[in-house]
Amino acid sequence: MSSPLIRALVAACLAALPMTAQASDAHTSVRVDVRALDLSAPSDVTTAQRRIARAAKAACRNDVEHLTVKARRAARECRDTMRGLALQKLRARQQQQLASQ
Repeated sequence: MSSPLIRALVAACLAALPMTAQASDAHTSVRVDVRALDLSAPSDVTTAQRRIARAAKAACRNDVEHLTVKARRAARECRDTMRGLALQKLRARQQQQLASQ
């Protein structure tokens, strides 16, 4: 059966695949430069946290008003995960910096 309707449905399904893969891509990474910051100073820690939040928002989809509920949830989880991992690295870097003083 090679009806035009079936071909159109298959084409529509295949066209939707890249968008789904992009929304669920778990291999996103960001780089935030904190080398110039003194992580023992509260104001510099706040600056680093702002940079991390901004980078996580940019790396994960932030056009949530145009996404489905599932895609919005995935974008929010992506931002939360990225921010959490980056904050763990920030704390480790703080400890390194304090130990070297």
